[in-house]
Amino acid sequence: MKKLMIGAAALLFTTGAFAQNTMSGSSARFGLKAGVNLSRLYYSGTNSGIINNNTKDNVGFNVTGYGDFGVANNFFIQPGISLQNKGTKIEGTFDLGENSVTGTNTTNVMAIEVPINAVYRIPTGDAGAVLISAGPYVGFNISGKSKVDVTSGDNQGSSNTDLKFGNSKDDNLSSTDFGANFGLGYRLNSGLGFGANYGLGLTNLVPKDNRTDNGKLTNRVLGFYLSYSL
Repeated sequence: MKKLMIGAAALLFTTGAFAQNTMSGSSARFGLKAGVNLSRLYYSGTNSGIINNNTKDNVGFNVTGYGDFGVANNFFIQPGISLQNKGTKIEGTFDLGENSVTGTNTTNVMAIEVPINAVYRIPTGDAGAVLISAGPYVGFNISGKSKVDVTSGDNQGSSNTDLKFGNSKDDNLSSTDFGANFGLGYRLNSGLGFGANYGLGLTNLVPKDNRTDNGKLTNRVLGFYLSYSL
């Protein structure tokens, strides 16, 4: 009888510990993420090799408010709204006919994104859980600047231009973006967390009226974040 009582107590303790580390279908929590982005615009089309070889990561930031809504044990849907600082940087020496120019063109874009991720939670005992996520996002470009620094060749110096978004010939980039997110993170039972996210843009950001060949610009964003949720 004593052994039976001890065994029953151990079973109840184990079941209780597992329940505390399981997000049930009725669970919900809200949180905030913030971190750093390494972004670039990937070009496919004529001279894509030259352009992409001279393309570097642009350093920006990300801030996201989100909610976790459980739909099954350890599986939940995570919608959010996010401010994303994206862009790209192109640097090198370029042949412009009779002259060559060396310099850097840095593009900074501010976008509001609405991601909806499916998240699977893998508990790791009393410490916390690994989070694996994937899902679509839609983004809206709201502001941006292009900075050109010419260090050698004609017209040396710096210039700044405000970007225009839309589909006309006068626009620099399309105003909307659609893509997919893939993430891996860890959440402590205290609510603190950290992780990384990769955003794969699927929309051609070249304005429709400026598409003269098969050229296509798409976002590539690697983000790192710290988070807290209740």
